[in-house]
Amino acid sequence: MRRQTDSKKKKTGLFWRTLISYASVLLLPIIICSFYYFHSYNALKERTIASQHLMLENSGEQINSVFRDAITLGSHLQLNKYVIALANSKSTLGSTPVMDRYYLKKDLAALQISNALIQRINLYFPDSGYIVNPVSTFERSLLPAMEPKSNSMTDGDWDAVSSALQENRIICYANREKNFIIVAQNLLTDITGKPLAVLCIQIDNKSLLTRLQSRLLLEYSCAFALVDQDRLLLAAGPKDDSLSALPIAEISSYFADRPEASFYETKNQGKVIIDYYPLQISGTALISVTEKKDYQAQMTRLLEIMLLTILICIFTGLVVIMYYSRKNYEPVSQILQFIGDTDDSVGPAQNEYHLIMKILTENRNEIARQKMMLKNNYLQKIFSGEIEFSQIPEQVAEQFSFNLSFPTVCVVLLSVEGTGSLNESEGLPGLTAFTIENVFQELLSPQFPDSHFGIRKGKLSVLIPVSGQIDRPLAQIEQSAGRLIEFLSDTFQLSLRAGISSLQPREKIPEACLQADTALEYQRLFETGRICLYETIPQKQIIGSIPLNTSEYIVNLVTTGNQAQITEYFNDIEKNLGKCELSWADAKSCYYFFYQATVKLRLYCQTHYGLQPESLSFLDESFFSQSLPRALSQTCRAYLTACKEIAENCKNPSYGQWGKDICRFIDNNYFDANINLNTIAEHFQITPSYLSRKFREQYQKSVIDYLYEVRISNAVSLLNETDLKIADIAQMTGFVDSNAFIRIFKKLKGTTPGKYKEGILQGN
Repeated sequence: MRRQTDSKKKKTGLFWRTLISYASVLLLPIIICSFYYFHSYNALKERTIASQHLMLENSGEQINSVFRDAITLGSHLQLNKYVIALANSKSTLGSTPVMDRYYLKKDLAALQISNALIQRINLYFPDSGYIVNPVSTFERSLLPAMEPKSNSMTDGDWDAVSSALQENRIICYANREKNFIIVAQNLLTDITGKPLAVLCIQIDNKSLLTRLQSRLLLEYSCAFALVDQDRLLLAAGPKDDSLSALPIAEISSYFADRPEASFYETKNQGKVIIDYYPLQISGTALISVTEKKDYQAQMTRLLEIMLLTILICIFTGLVVIMYYSRKNYEPVSQILQFIGDTDDSVGPAQNEYHLIMKILTENRNEIARQKMMLKNNYLQKIFSGEIEFSQIPEQVAEQFSFNLSFPTVCVVLLSVEGTGSLNESEGLPGLTAFTIENVFQELLSPQFPDSHFGIRKGKLSVLIPVSGQIDRPLAQIEQSAGRLIEFLSDTFQLSLRAGISSLQPREKIPEACLQADTALEYQRLFETGRICLYETIPQKQIIGSIPLNTSEYIVNLVTTGNQAQITEYFNDIEKNLGKCELSWADAKSCYYFFYQATVKLRLYCQTHYGLQPESLSFLDESFFSQSLPRALSQTCRAYLTACKEIAENCKNPSYGQWGKDICRFIDNNYFDANINLNTIAEHFQITPSYLSRKFREQYQKSVIDYLYEVRISNAVSLLNETDLKIADIAQMTGFVDSNAFIRIFKKLKGTTPGKYKEGILQGN
């Protein structure tokens, strides 16, 4: 009887345990899920609204950052000496408005490159009517002819901006037909408030939207729009078409009257909720537009999740109850715990494996990059003569296959003029260099399998070992280079020029590199095709001569105003160029002759006529970078124009003040090594002591200090724009010896000319 009672108790305990487990599994999840749903409905709605407003604030701060950059850029330009001079219809000391606009254009180009969002920087000077941007300078009347309509401001845009700036100093403007918005401000004004310089910064819509969207993780569908007081400036999101129908003026007025308000529902579109965030520029704001059904969709998904959870709980409870009916509770708990521990250990193991593989992949890529940099570094030292192949460690030679067993070598220099469809920036980027190297290696491999490639001074250098058994190796290298240029031009529209050295012993690799560089320069000077061999370059002038005469003859020729004689002079030079072949050095001497002649001509015009002809301001970096025939043609046109300017000036002469005449005299005679305080005083027929005292009273510096500043300024220009040696630059800027030049340069610039040039070559 006791055994039967105990058996009934066990069955009774199991029954109650099963009943309790059923109630806990089925009833408790239902109660919890129901309570959670009603409690979370409003919380989720508030969270959604808060998330939307937070994203709107983040986006607004991004746009505010762009606006602050534009305002900072305007503050920077307010201090620019060229902007100040041009705004007041003047020019900087020793310059002209044309040159000031040119140098301002270069400053704007540097500022535009530094900011990827800026599409174009436009400066408008109402008094002179000129527009200056990084691309060109022109009068506003020529705007339709000078600028393409797709990426520039039209006359209508300028009128709208000018009208808006009458009420606000800084405004934001947009033309929906263009792909940019404009941040405009009155940069400089006179005492009456009349604008003297207007800055308009074009910000690329696509880049701005990309910058915004890259920082947003949208959890629901909404649209963002940049607006001013009465119109839409920029739209982003899936509702671009519907945004144009919003009553922008009504929305702006609503939030202007209620600064504490956060949301607004349109009357004509009751299902739309608008969040408003004012921006730094007065009158502009960022809004987000969300339809009410988006919030309801969030709530619907929450209800679906709750119902699904309840169904899963019910199904799980039934399974557990059936399981408990056959097994004891403790063994089941142990089994479930074991399964849970096993499942939890699978994920981290997989994640750790992928993490290790990712680290190994990144390490392999970094090792390959470091290996290529080390190989290129060794090649540069070999080309420059710092080391020889025999001095390379065996491990390095084996790693990079530096096995130069042939007695002779040839160097090919490849210069990229245009990347074509590869669409890369200037210089020699990775994809362009990779393409050229692989194609040229494939063309050379049948006869020259051990070629080595490196990048040197923005050019691709190819070191080709040549076997003594190859017949006419230079002809084969030239043929391979021609096939390379033709293939890349047809396939990628890639424009190349090639300079090929002569065959040199293995010990004279630096000389071969210099020969290839000379051949490349000679090809540019005379436009002799896409390929130039050093062996074909004449080492000295062959047959005939070039009648350049003297610089004094040029000065007399131009100042007499005989245009027919000037044309005849340059025609004779062109005819003689066709009859004889010039060496590289002779061609360079032609550039320097006309450089010196033009400088003397400018000095003569200044001292005798009191003017600097604008036509003689062509001696910039482009003059030395073009071919010799084009340089001669440009010089001829400049001299003919100078004749007209001199003749016109003789009819209406003008003279500056005493101090400006002395500065102008120094500016135009700084290259004369004999110029000093006594010679300047003698030229102006005054005593040196009087000249020194008066000059210091007017400019707070001595005459010699100003002379050194002018010389060093011109030396810096030559260092930036030419490849002349330090000694040549010192001589061209009036220094007796290089030591004096280096001492004065370091005193004024804080560094030596050599280190300054190294910084230019390294791109700093």
